[in-house]
Amino acid sequence: MRILITVLFIISFHISFGQWNADAGVVAPLNSKAKVEVTSGENVVAITDGDRNSYWESTSPLPEKYILRNDLNLFLDRTKYDIDYNNKFTTNAFDGITSSKSEINSGSLNIKFKAPETFLLLSIKINTKDTVWIKVETLKKQFVFSYAPTENYHLKTFEFKSGEEVTSINLTSSSSFEVFEIAGLHSLLKEEVIFDLLKESRIGWIGSRHYNGDGVVSISVFVSSNKTQWKEVAKLNPQATAFVPTLLKPEIIARYVKVSFTLKPVLYQKAKLHEFEVYDKYGPFGAPPAPALATRTYGQSMGINAIWGWGFSVSSTELKNDIGAHMFQRVAKLARNYHGIAWDIFKPTDDPNYQKMGKGNGTTATNWINWDTEYRIWKNAGFSIDACIMFNNNQFPDILWKNTIKESYNYGASFSKHFSQSSPLVSIVEIGNEPWEYSKLVYKDILTGMSKGFRINSKELIILPCATQAYVKNSVLGNYISKYLNGKNTGNISGLNTHIYSYTYNYDGDRIAVNPEDPRSEVWSINNLHTFSKSNLSDIPVYVTEFGFDSHGGGDDCTHAVCVSEFEQAIYGARMALILYRLGTEQFYWYFFSNVDYTSMLHNRSGLTSSYSKGFKKKKSFFSFELLQEHLGNYYFHSIIMENEEAYVYAFSDENGRVKRIIAWRPTSQNHEKNVWVDIPGSYVIEDAIPLTSNSDKTNTPSFVRAVNSIKISLSGIPVILQVK
Repeated sequence: MRILITVLFIISFHISFGQWNADAGVVAPLNSKAKVEVTSGENVVAITDGDRNSYWESTSPLPEKYILRNDLNLFLDRTKYDIDYNNKFTTNAFDGITSSKSEINSGSLNIKFKAPETFLLLSIKINTKDTVWIKVETLKKQFVFSYAPTENYHLKTFEFKSGEEVTSINLTSSSSFEVFEIAGLHSLLKEEVIFDLLKESRIGWIGSRHYNGDGVVSISVFVSSNKTQWKEVAKLNPQATAFVPTLLKPEIIARYVKVSFTLKPVLYQKAKLHEFEVYDKYGPFGAPPAPALATRTYGQSMGINAIWGWGFSVSSTELKNDIGAHMFQRVAKLARNYHGIAWDIFKPTDDPNYQKMGKGNGTTATNWINWDTEYRIWKNAGFSIDACIMFNNNQFPDILWKNTIKESYNYGASFSKHFSQSSPLVSIVEIGNEPWEYSKLVYKDILTGMSKGFRINSKELIILPCATQAYVKNSVLGNYISKYLNGKNTGNISGLNTHIYSYTYNYDGDRIAVNPEDPRSEVWSINNLHTFSKSNLSDIPVYVTEFGFDSHGGGDDCTHAVCVSEFEQAIYGARMALILYRLGTEQFYWYFFSNVDYTSMLHNRSGLTSSYSKGFKKKKSFFSFELLQEHLGNYYFHSIIMENEEAYVYAFSDENGRVKRIIAWRPTSQNHEKNVWVDIPGSYVIEDAIPLTSNSDKTNTPSFVRAVNSIKISLSGIPVILQVK
């Protein structure tokens, strides 16, 4: 019987694990199964294999590959020129085959063009006893070249740097000679990749990695419904090194997509394409889900990232009541702490000794730390606490783990027994922050063991894995969800976890920040995680434990590439939080509570206040989130009234489902304070309108009037809260 039970368990486990879809969140590009044609080259499959490091590369048209191409070699079109009567049967000299030949017994060959033809270069291969003189007549001047017997059987190239309008070409020698080939390049070199999507499709987004360097003059993208008439829809920068998303507005209906490379007429120059993806207007994130009534208020969903001591380098027990946790509870009711495992233990086999710590004697690894007193201050200030267990190869290398599942289980069990069992201080625990450089096998075992240890002493504790994403398999960061989670190690987790920043790459391949409504903003990748969760994990919720924007303010500069203005941080941050809430995100935490006291670099200027050295001065974003907390904190996302390029308008309701607040804004990327009249549908009675902020720090209450079944309101990019009677 025991053997039978074991066999049934194994069968059941494999059936369950076999249903796991590792790529459930990935939206397949429209060209993932396309027929792909190229003008030349091999490894075509690399263009659509999802690997942004592999690539297709063309052959080099020069010195001689172009000769066989009708689109490049003018002499392949015999309708464009005449040959003198004595040599009218010398077709082998113009057939594109450099091994065939024609005899020029008269010692002279004359070619006359019916209309002047532009030449960039002339290629000739000859066998001769005496020098062959080549005279090229153009509209402006004459060129004379020579082909000596010492050069026999070599394809010799004569270049016209600026292009010349040629009227005739004459070859003469004192004796007969053999011409293997005469070819002429009449335009810049082209290499092309054509995708047949197999049916007409809506195209609104192109993603590509297409770095080529100086040898490629330009890259253009064309679309067509019949493969004959092409429309140019985008230009790509050959110098861009990143994977660049390009939006097509409005969407275009087409079956064929062509990427055309224009090359310099340089010997051995090639074109290459690493990756090319075609999507509808939603791109790799897919269409957002239909909205659902929130089960948690905005106040129960909005959080802030912080650290021990709130930047003062002392325990929070030594801080006054108007700073630290007590100040930031005005913008959020959830607080996330970076709880370094190296502050608790030296190595995985250690006992952190939390009981000793609770008596003021520190943990095994840090004799001065007392998480109890720190977390109690936070909790007494009104925060629900998320402890992110931090480990990385700099401070706690993956090679330290030996019996990983057992060691991580012991740590998790000790933690949950102390912090979450009898008198809970911690409500959420994360198993890793961004351990993306960690051994993936080690992390998978840590997740298995630690989550089981956390759960053994607390059924209420919310357990999250490290931050991952579910939309791109070969991310440069290495944070793809299925590298960390599988059907074996997720039985005790409560949700999925991700970090989202509204960054993208521009035409030049530079990383930039964009408004959160932009289709390229990673805010929409929540969709992919929801899909993954529904497919594999019974639709457990999604948490965003980091989101934010970098800006100057409070005396700190912001000079790196993704910086936005202090004003934009305030309005973009609020708008992003509201979109995350609308997308069904369980909880979302702003990164960071303050600027970091260091040079301007990525994430160091994302604070709601300035840095320690600048006195933690409140930035505009602090006041925006404070107003959201004050006016929306007790209300639930109810429904979408509008969500389009004209305006974003969301309704919020009380616990009885009655709409009591509306928040509205235009999804601006510039000119944020420009007001435009917008009709908001619905028969709402508005008592007051409260803008979150303004660039001048002055009250900027928008004008609004009630119309028949709508509200006419003058909206800008500044979110405005409408109080509904």
